[in-house]
Amino acid sequence: MIVVLSLALGPFLPAPARAHGMDHLLAEGRELDLPEVKRLIRLDEEVDRLFARYERLERAAGRGWMLVVEAERSVAEAEDLVVTSRQRLAERIRTAYQFGPGGTIEALLGAGSFADLASISVYTERTIAVDDATLRESLIAEAALHASRALAQATRTRLAPALDELRSLMDEILRKEEEAIEIAEQASIADQARRAQQRAIAEAAARQGTWDIIGGFGRDQSWLLALLGPTGGRTCDTPPGLIATGESFEGYASWYGWEFGGQPTATGAIFDPRLFTVAHRTMPFGTFLRVRHGDRCAIVLVNDRGPYGRLERVIDLSEASAEYLAVGVSWVLAEVLVPAEAPAEDAVR
Repeated sequence: MIVVLSLALGPFLPAPARAHGMDHLLAEGRELDLPEVKRLIRLDEEVDRLFARYERLERAAGRGWMLVVEAERSVAEAEDLVVTSRQRLAERIRTAYQFGPGGTIEALLGAGSFADLASISVYTERTIAVDDATLRESLIAEAALHASRALAQATRTRLAPALDELRSLMDEILRKEEEAIEIAEQASIADQARRAQQRAIAEAAARQGTWDIIGGFGRDQSWLLALLGPTGGRTCDTPPGLIATGESFEGYASWYGWEFGGQPTATGAIFDPRLFTVAHRTMPFGTFLRVRHGDRCAIVLVNDRGPYGRLERVIDLSEASAEYLAVGVSWVLAEVLVPAEAPAEDAVR
């Protein structure tokens, strides 16, 4: 009677309660109004709700973190431009000093003709004009650097409250999950869904440790991504810079997205879910896959390791490539492609 009544009430109970403890409790014929069972169901609901909110915030933070990465890259580019402009200015100053007023007079006195005299005058005027232009270029580069640094700092500052909120939310989730585990152990309640939830929470907590790892933005893979061609990988054709090896495999593909945005991949390059990249457990970095799903193909760069924890899944696509292929957790065929020219070893290690 208890089981029948409980099943009848099932559709009116919150989904998280049914997803976590309800099926198992019904199978054991447990009373749903026992204090420990009611508390466990309530905790499951709270953790589910908090973790759903956490996942939304984490994806938003990933987008924010990519803005930080892009701002820091702009700073690095501005710093390079300042170094170049300073070197150019120093060279111009040395040239002007070596030529100098005395050199100008000596050259004018040594002119053999009016034509030589006119040429020397034009040269000295142009040298002075170039010096002025070089000085302006250097000042503009310095101003651009200061502006880039200010923007990067402002971007980090805007992101900081979101990261603090995520840390606080994760602390609350872990506290409630710890209480749920303790109640479940005392009441001898085992649940597959709870174990899956615990793994998801542990993985999310581990990702927090990578939020501040940006140093140098990892390895530059822009030249490899350029091999995807003008379509950016949205094609079934082999791009000119790649060669099909004839090797292929198939299996389930999954994907990962903005919750990892701005974090380093296994190659050290920053993960950007907007790019056509893919994670594979063992395939050499710097190789490519032509992934087929339905009537579409995507060419993706292998630059990360995964998927982890689900052996039936063979690759983890970036969010952009998965959206293009309409892949959720889907069966795909993957063909191995390699660059026509062997990549430098330190670029793909």
